[in-house]
Formats: sequence, C-alpha cells, structure tokens
Amino acid sequence: MPTLLVRYGELGLKSPSVRRRFENALVDDIRRRHALAKVPCVISMMRGRIFVDSDDWRISCEILSRTFGVVSYSPVTRSVSDLTQLTKDTVEFARPLMFDGASFAIRSRRSGNHPYTSQSLAEVLGAAVLKDNEPRQVRVSLGQPDVEISVEVRDTQAFLFSSVLSGPGGMPLGTQGRMLCVIDDERGVASTWLMMKRGCSTLVATKDSEMPSVFGKWYPNLKSVELQKDPLRQAAESECIGVALSWSLKDIETKGALKGNLPVFYPLIGMNDEEVASLLERIRA
Repeated sequence: MPTLLVRYGELGLKSPSVRRRFENALVDDIRRRHALAKVPCVISMMRGRIFVDSDDWRISCEILSRTFGVVSYSPVTRSVSDLTQLTKDTVEFARPLMFDGASFAIRSRRSGNHPYTSQSLAEVLGAAVLKDNEPRQVRVSLGQPDVEISVEVRDTQAFLFSSVLSGPGGMPLGTQGRMLCVIDDERGVASTWLMMKRGCSTLVATKDSEMPSVFGKWYPNLKSVELQKDPLRQAAESECIGVALSWSLKDIETKGALKGNLPVFYPLIGMNDEEVASLLERIRA
C-alpha cells in the first residue's frame, strides 16, 4: 500500500518549540482519527512533512481530507536519493501513467546535500522516462503536461507521486483554546467550522440537538450544550476563552455587538451569501 505524504502550512512558520507542539498536535489528531475508524496506522515525521502508513490507505485519504491542519497529501512511492536507483524507480513509476502521444513533466525538489541540483535531477529523470517510452511517442511539456510526476528528495530518501489531494488547511484542532460556538441557523454551521479550522477546541451551543451531527467527520466526539440566553455568560461558565457568532455586518449594525469580559468573534462578517453557501456545501459534502 502507498505511503501518504502529508503537507501542512502556516504551523511550519512558527518558532521551533511552537512548531513542534503544533506538529505533535496534528500527529495526535491523525492518529486518534485512525483509531476511531479502527484502521491501524504508523506515523513518521521529517521536517515539514508527515508520513502515514496504514492498513487501508483509502480510508486514510478520507481522514486526511477532513483533518484540520492538513493542507494537502499525496500517495507516494518510496525510493532513495542515489541517482541510479532513483532513475530506475522513476522510470518504473512513470510507465503505467503514460499513454500514446502523452506529454509529461518531471517536477523535482530537494532537501539536504546531494551531488545534483533539482534542475539537473529533473533533466536526468525526464530523459530516462522519455527514452523508456519512445514507442509511445511521448514528449516533454513543462507548461501543461498530460502527466506530471513529482520527485521529492529528502536527505537519503526520495518520494515519487503524481497527484496532490487537498485537505482543509488551517491549524490543528486544540492548538488555539476552547471556543463556545453558537449555532442558531445554517450560518452558525459555517462560522463554527471556520473556528475549528483556526484550531479551536469547540463547544457547540444550540437549540437544535441534530445540528452538530454535520460535523461528525470533521470533529470526532464534538460536545454540544443547549444554547442559553446569555452566550457570554455561558462561555465563561463553560471555561471557554470566547464566543463565535454567525452574525453578518448587518446583524451587528441592527443588534449591536455583544459586550462582555470575553472576546466575541464573527467569522462570517466578511463573507457574502454565496460564499457562505459554498462553504456549507463543502462542509456537508
């Protein structure tokens, strides 16, 4: 089964100690989601990358597609940085992807010390793939190729992949404090999801006990409580650091902003109705 190479975004820009803490939080979340799905997995790390090996890589893909903090991921084939072996492995990897008259490109990047540059590596690998597929009359196209093969070399290891799948991005759950998120309509679902994406542990406050079920695959074991009259007081009593509301700018102008001892967040304030509807579609997909 292929290894899954997982990429994350802004958490990699933090200071070393904060980055390690956030990376560990992301790894713990991925491991916990696999445990809930009853899929054994082994997770390893290199700087800037996480690798997931599991008994069912397709379920792992589904998990990663809904794990906050994951920007993208790819099923990869492992190789080594030795140019001779890497060339052989790349030719083998490319063979089933090619078809008659196909155009292709090799995208390479390196981390560590090697006797070749990223550009020279791409040239060597591209020439080998081109020669291996001469009967099919394939050609190189760096602009818009039919087949794109990525080669990522990290120290003594190398990883080959041809697809990049999207995750939700954001920050790992639990890295930004606990938030009381009010869901009193469909917009509340969208605003709550955005707070989750920012890494907040979430306590949902709602009068509709069925509403939080939409987050089943996004936030395992999400807790909800009945919405009280004063959400700021409810947040304080629930030991939350703030409140998130689904209000628009018009709502704030009409009702007046909530005031109290805790911060109030309005995640949807800069979004129009079409953008909110699109987000809701993604959440429910």
